[in-house]
Amino acid sequence: MASDLERQAMEAWDAGDLSGAEALLLQAAEAGSGSASHNLGTLYAVGGPGVKQDAAKSQYWYERALAFGFEQTVASDPTWFRG
Repeated sequence: MASDLERQAMEAWDAGDLSGAEALLLQAAEAGSGSASHNLGTLYAVGGPGVKQDAAKSQYWYERALAFGFEQTVASDPTWFRG
């Protein structure tokens, strides 16, 4: 189910429907998807039409992605995760 939601979310994102992508990614992330959590982190990092840029939300979802074992998140910005 999460993979279907993620596929639909990325289709919405590609079509420019960022608020639709956000809603679908939230569902997938809340179902335990690390990749959806990562994509939410990215969405909030960049923002765009219908989705406000939000560093705190971005960090929250990137950390959730890591908690779900989605280690590609660290590769997106390794300096951000040094602490």
